[in-house]
Amino acid sequence: MKIKFLFFALALAAVVGLCSFGENDTKSGENAGKLSGHTAKEIASLMHAGVNIGNTMECPEGEGDWTMPINKAYVKTLAALGFNAVRIPCAWDSHAADGVIDSEWLDRVDEVIGWVLDAGMYAILNVHWDGGWIEVDPCLKGYDSEADAKFRNYWTQIADKLNHYDQRLLFAALNEPQVDNTDDATKKRSVDAIMKYEQTMLDAVRSTGGNNLDRVLVMPAPVTDIEKATEGYFHMPDDKVPDRLMVEVHFYGPYNFNMMTKDEDWGKYAWYWGKENHVEGSERNSTWGEEDWVRQQFLSMKENFTDKGYPGILGEYSVIAMREDDPGIDKDKWRASVRSWNRVVTEEAKNAGLVPFYWEIGQDINRVDGTVLRFYQMQGVLEGAATGKYPF
Repeated sequence: MKIKFLFFALALAAVVGLCSFGENDTKSGENAGKLSGHTAKEIASLMHAGVNIGNTMECPEGEGDWTMPINKAYVKTLAALGFNAVRIPCAWDSHAADGVIDSEWLDRVDEVIGWVLDAGMYAILNVHWDGGWIEVDPCLKGYDSEADAKFRNYWTQIADKLNHYDQRLLFAALNEPQVDNTDDATKKRSVDAIMKYEQTMLDAVRSTGGNNLDRVLVMPAPVTDIEKATEGYFHMPDDKVPDRLMVEVHFYGPYNFNMMTKDEDWGKYAWYWGKENHVEGSERNSTWGEEDWVRQQFLSMKENFTDKGYPGILGEYSVIAMREDDPGIDKDKWRASVRSWNRVVTEEAKNAGLVPFYWEIGQDINRVDGTVLRFYQMQGVLEGAATGKYPF
């Protein structure tokens, strides 16, 4: 490893106070004692900070087409940085023929999950985008029995293949199932379809028995959007095994700071986020969506899900728009803003009972040697993970 990485890891450990995450979380490999009998809240409480291996195994053209493939050394560096949970977005339909998932692909996914668990971390595996075969038209246009049958078939094969793993492996039904917002009737039709598919996934996994009877399963909200999760249309599926379900949302707000790339008639994009990071006289200070708004967003998830027995995961979050080379920007204040956003979002997610999984695609952590490329991003995430406290 490079000296820069070692310096960062040591400095971060001192600042964040990284520590052991409980006696059940010290080993996860083949020689570890089986982890079983834990509720979803108990499993969530053991996950300190999560990270995505994004744009990798979900690529329809094959792992490595969008970014570098995963290697064992890289997985170990994620644990060394302070993460103890990994979300693995994964494609399946593009690796199947005549309804049968390619055995080599199943073996490859099994191998990567083994690396994650052997590094002392938890893993979440999902059905992710994959050309939108289940998440787009079958959700937008309403329930599709053929898509549902394919979904059941794939999840049965996945669950059978990975049944040998204990509760350190979680399954998430989908990624971002889409919703038709034309009117209340079409919205309800979309959400009803999503809930039927998620019930299908749950039933398929449970039907394989073994470790899958006890496995914690994650159900993404419509579009994984907090507002759509909490407005009353969406509810969790029925499970014969109590206390083994989690909900999932994603977070990329406020749009003006996080993703907006040019000014519009209705508003300007922002460089600076967080009250301590505003630049006096600048027209690029955030005018909404700061600390109090983030807190209220996650509080609504706590009230609607965590307090009702369903902890959650914040499956994706990060600052998308990289602005430090914009003409006239105060680069230090912008980096401080990004660090603050990551810290606040991570902390408030944990305070609300959602395990944070930072969206990473090789731009923040080098896929070859684990070198941290954007220190301010990782500092914010792990600071927030240390200060955030689950309410269970």
